[in-house]
Amino acid sequence: MSVRREIEVEASPERVWEALATREGRERWLVEPERDIHVEVLEAPHRLVWWWGGEEQPATRVEFLILAVPVGARVIVTESSPAFPLAMLARSLAPVLA
Repeated sequence: MSVRREIEVEASPERVWEALATREGRERWLVEPERDIHVEVLEAPHRLVWWWGGEEQPATRVEFLILAVPVGARVIVTESSPAFPLAMLARSLAPVLA
């Protein structure tokens, strides 16, 4: 399952990149401090992929595409849940009660 969103912002792709790819940039706007971020792909300044999750939230994969447009940048975000059947694995490893 995945969700895709887009927005155009009046900022250069490089400025958007800094807001997404750096800890300092994220601290200015991201209000999810309890989530851990693990970067998978860094292709400055156009593509960033990270996994994030926390104790109460399952990990999801987030991909950012940053495209130059005449008024600034278009940011396309796709967030998806892992497809690996973790719940099935956990059930198969649960102890069998006799």
